[in-house]
Amino acid sequence: MWEVTENKNIFFLWVRWHYISQVEDIIKKWKNVILFTANYFSLPLLIKTYFSPWRRYKWSYGRGFNLTRYLEVLLSNIFSRFMGALMRTFLIILGTLCEILVFVLGFTVVILWIILPLATIIGVLFFII
Repeated sequence: MWEVTENKNIFFLWVRWHYISQVEDIIKKWKNVILFTANYFSLPLLIKTYFSPWRRYKWSYGRGFNLTRYLEVLLSNIFSRFMGALMRTFLIILGTLCEILVFVLGFTVVILWIILPLATIIGVLFFII
């Protein structure tokens, strides 16, 4: 990571570390958190299986034809799919809100890291004056 720095000014080394090396590192970590959040909420899988039955609850129609049993199973399966869609909608909204929060917080951290030295200098000057 650190190369031989015999003839380099320490100020330029710090500027390079602060504005290049650390910003790249923060962005890599930010990307990992974004990917973790998407994986944690399984957003692609939730969207793919949107109308699947909730917790795979499915009722069998059984053998033969019984109209009462057929309608009961049909309504139960429709209800299970409705509950699956309802729960997945809630989880997709929650996951999307968490992704937005992670994105905004990561962007804020990067911006604050970039302006931190200037804010420190301004703060010290205002304290002295």
